[in-house]
Order: sequence, then structure tokens, then C-alpha cells
Amino acid sequence: MFYYMIKINTKTITRIASIQGVYSYQILDSEPTIDSIIDFIITYYKDKSSLEDLELDSAIPCFKLRTNYLTKLVNETIDNLETIDMIISSYLADNWQIKDLHLILLSILRVATCELKFFTSTPYKVVINEFTNIASDFVKESEIGFVNSLLEKISFNVRTNF
Repeated sequence: MFYYMIKINTKTITRIASIQGVYSYQILDSEPTIDSIIDFIITYYKDKSSLEDLELDSAIPCFKLRTNYLTKLVNETIDNLETIDMIISSYLADNWQIKDLHLILLSILRVATCELKFFTSTPYKVVINEFTNIASDFVKESEIGFVNSLLEKISFNVRTNF
């Protein structure tokens, strides 16, 4: 077995976990509550058995979440879904609607848009880069450029100071 040291930024892990939380909330149709989903995610990431899911050796330290950031990002996304969806929809091609986006792609865009709009202490280029990189592990290659392009356009709409 090969051992490698995997160094992933805690904020990156937290963003991935936030996408998982928003995705779970949508797929479970708001049941269970968002708080119980967040609690499950926090427990999952603290549990060394989660490393087996990722095919990593348990000798590697568990990923660390920024639990406060996770909670704020997921709750802010869910609480502002209507606004976030309007922002995303306004940048889709005329023949596209938000319902045409698959749920993983939509979850990535929703969390990213939330962070761009409501978490302005993080530079918009960092947010775009992070979510584009995350998307590269979850969506088709042809959709990665779409994520990047859409987030660039959204950032110009929601960020006035750059």
C-alpha cells in the first residue's frame, strides 16, 4: 500500500461538505432537517471510517472541517435559495432553465453563488477558483468551463468592490 500525505485546505473540505449538505437537503426533500444533515456531515468527517470511502489509509489524519463556516454556508444557501436561483437563472442561456441543471451541478452553483453574495470577505477569484476545482471532481469535463464562466458572470453581479 502506498502512503501519501494528502494536504487539502480546511476551507476546501468545508466547501465540499457544504455542497454535500445542500445536495442532501434537496434530495431528501427537506427531511430530515438541515441541522440534522449538518450534524451528520460533521460526524462523518470526524469519523476515521470515512477514509475508507475515499480509499485512504486510516493512518492519514481525518479531514478537518470549519464547522461554523459549514453551518453558516449551508444555512445561508438554504435560507436564500430563491434569491440564489434567480441569480443563477439570470445567467443561463435563453433556452435553459434552472430545472435543466442536474442536482450536483446545481448544488455546486448554489453554494458558490451564496459564498459570492453573502461571504464577501473571501476574494471572488478565490471562490471561483475553488468551486471550479471542486466541480472538476464532480461534473463532466464539458461542465467545468460552464461553472467557471457562470461564476465569473455572477461575481460581477453580486460583488461591487473588486
